[in-house]
Amino acid sequence: MRQKKRVQSFDGLKGLAIMAVVAYHLFPSIIPGGFFMVNTFLVIGGFFFARNIEKVQPVKASIQWKAIGKYLLHTIERLFIPLLWLLLFIVVGLYILYPTELRHIQSDIFSGLFFVNNIYQIVTDQSYFVQMSDASPFTHLWYNAIHLQSVLIATGIILLLQRLKLSIPSKGIIWLFIVLLSHVAILFLYTPGEDPTRVYYGIETRFASFAIGVAAAYITPTILNLFYNSRIKLFVYNLIAILSAGGMIWIVFTQSDQNEATYLLWMSVFNVLSMLLVFSITVGAPTVTSWLSLKPLHLIGKRSYSYYLWYYPIIVFYLAFYRELGENITVVNVLSLITLAIVGEVFYRIIESGGVRIWFGSSFNFKEDAEDIGHMIDQRKFFQPKLFIFIAYVALMVLFVRGLIYSADNKRVSLFELEYQAFQTKPNLLNTAYPLSEPIIQVEEDLDQVDDTFETVFVNELEVEDPVETLQNIYFEQETLSAELQELIAENQEVFDEFEDLNPIVFDELTPQELLFATEVPVTFFGDSIALHFTPKVDEIFWNGNIYGQGSLQLWDANDNLRDMVRDGEVQENLVVVLGTNAGLDQEGMDELMSIAGEERNVFFVNTNSRVMHIQNVNDTIKDTAEKYPNAYEVDWYSYQQGNPDWYTEDEVHHTPKGMEHFAVIVTQTMFEHLPEETIEEIE
Repeated sequence: MRQKKRVQSFDGLKGLAIMAVVAYHLFPSIIPGGFFMVNTFLVIGGFFFARNIEKVQPVKASIQWKAIGKYLLHTIERLFIPLLWLLLFIVVGLYILYPTELRHIQSDIFSGLFFVNNIYQIVTDQSYFVQMSDASPFTHLWYNAIHLQSVLIATGIILLLQRLKLSIPSKGIIWLFIVLLSHVAILFLYTPGEDPTRVYYGIETRFASFAIGVAAAYITPTILNLFYNSRIKLFVYNLIAILSAGGMIWIVFTQSDQNEATYLLWMSVFNVLSMLLVFSITVGAPTVTSWLSLKPLHLIGKRSYSYYLWYYPIIVFYLAFYRELGENITVVNVLSLITLAIVGEVFYRIIESGGVRIWFGSSFNFKEDAEDIGHMIDQRKFFQPKLFIFIAYVALMVLFVRGLIYSADNKRVSLFELEYQAFQTKPNLLNTAYPLSEPIIQVEEDLDQVDDTFETVFVNELEVEDPVETLQNIYFEQETLSAELQELIAENQEVFDEFEDLNPIVFDELTPQELLFATEVPVTFFGDSIALHFTPKVDEIFWNGNIYGQGSLQLWDANDNLRDMVRDGEVQENLVVVLGTNAGLDQEGMDELMSIAGEERNVFFVNTNSRVMHIQNVNDTIKDTAEKYPNAYEVDWYSYQQGNPDWYTEDEVHHTPKGMEHFAVIVTQTMFEHLPEETIEEIE
């Protein structure tokens, strides 16, 4: 009974881990450190790997190659079969319903299938923490790769130690040294102020979690022997359990992926705490086994691999319908959870647990499958469920292969648009065209010649009277206009004409006073790729403005950039901050940003309605900051944009030209509303 409770407690711990990981993606403001629990999965994996490998490889015995090979094959089978079916279902589904998506994710599929997803994402410089326009349903498969890579590396080390014929305690010490080396690698590879993905995906840094689990398996017998006759052993075990569980909970709820301390300290600490908790479960400390063995946690833990495989594709799926779901992230979260519960349960029962036997699709025991088929043929028993299931499996596999052949790594249209906009914002003294657009320009030039020759309108616009312009002219001629406003318009007619030509939406939405205010206000725009691609509008609308935009910029490296700009005198007295698209915000980082900006500057934070999971976290943090500081203001783009999906590009993150104009409108109106009257008078 006690042994059963310990086993159920391990399942319960895995249940807590998968819930924390899913919550990190769905509710990042509540569980900002849920991603730490991936370490716990690896620690548990390392612990049971060492225990099982020692069973098939007795101490000081010759290497049992056959037994070890069988164990490794079984481990790969448990990881690969469910993974294969995940890829099969998604690829076939996309091939039938949305084949265009397959043209962009070929490398994601194959890197996941062959357990090198983490290496692929490092090589292609992809970020786990940045939600950009090319979200893949297979991003999370880096964990599968890390797990199998850890198993293979650990096997090699164990075989080496076996040749040295070391004792169990000696092996434990060596494994602790390996853990230390891996933790040191984190300190060398992590650069404060930069994206930590290299540390997060690297096998040399993540191996520490698996290795410390292996170390726990070797150290536990020694500790049990030390405390065998001790009267306080139960007290010590319970104390370790309480401190380790409490420390893990504290880290999960308080630390985020943006804190430098997360990588310099807490990743390593969390590994140690996970190891101590695994030890506490092993020795049966009732302070943890009593609640970790609860049936709900136990059942969720048994299904944790199925839930892990499906949670990210499901979130990506519903996030794609963010606009159609009323731009309500809560609806996305609820639907994701419900779907995950259903799909995960069905997948576990049929695929992971082998509830339905599928020839050549449930295990690597192909010989037994072939014999079973041969037995069916010999007895002519063709009308049985297994045959029909096999036929369906073959059909799915054919479609899967066709989907793989059809797949490619083409650049998404949204990314092409972003690169084109980035090209437009860079200095271009020779006025050269964007390379990929040269054929289009040539066609346009040819059609322009046709228009000139035959008076057609393939390219040239048909000149018709603009009814809006006519109404505006009537409006300006009305005697109801005050003499002061008429004089203002007359004095700045060239300005208004330029706005009307270049930015008609801005011209229509802003009052004459607001238009002139925009041209005169000293303002610096600072932010991520949204700010970067807003550069042309700054030149056209905010004549006394300047801008700094950087793709994938996040709060953890933005503050250093802003500090440099302030030091160099590049930040004006009004600062518009556009951050939070790529990752969430935290109050500590916002406080630092306000400190860098200084009390003499007015800081306007633009909230977001981009299709990202952390939208609530970003907008709440901005609102809290605006309420906390007298010189901080919220630009409510979220509310202003509601009901206008055409203001976003295909990726539903960045703005279309129309969206950029409206973005300029709400920023201008907010600054005009909140800046002190005497400041506006000085500007005017």
